[in-house]
Amino acid sequence: MPAKLDEVDKTILEMLQDDARIAFRRIAEKVGVSEATIFVRVKKLIKKGVIKRFTAIVAPELVGKGLTAFVLINADPKMLQKVFDSLSKIEDIYEIYDVTGSYYAIVKIRTKDREHLKRIIDEIGVIEGVKSTETAIVLRSVKEETRIKIGAE
Repeated sequence: MPAKLDEVDKTILEMLQDDARIAFRRIAEKVGVSEATIFVRVKKLIKKGVIKRFTAIVAPELVGKGLTAFVLINADPKMLQKVFDSLSKIEDIYEIYDVTGSYYAIVKIRTKDREHLKRIIDEIGVIEGVKSTETAIVLRSVKEETRIKIGAE
């Protein structure tokens, strides 16, 4: 169930997504409340799980992870949790999705080059419960957004 957010909460979230290091004073000035109110609101948003964490967004290509690929995984449904657990331990897998359709999972890989990607695909292929994989290498990122639109409900 979605959290109930008022306009102050929404503005806080929008501003923090733009710059997680923004001073609470600047947010307070924008919404017309005290800095202490912003502090309390942010604490509540963290406690509710609306704000998961504060982080820096790193350019993968500048830290040696310039190749992105998606691997679609067909697996034995009875072994799916074990497959997810094994996938979670592979270093260059950054996202794992349990999905509907022809495949049971989709993973996002960011790695150094095709040779490293091959090793990861081979590692996925020998996981007990994995039946087959299909890999798509990203040629270019047309849109990649980390922000969540906080709009009217």
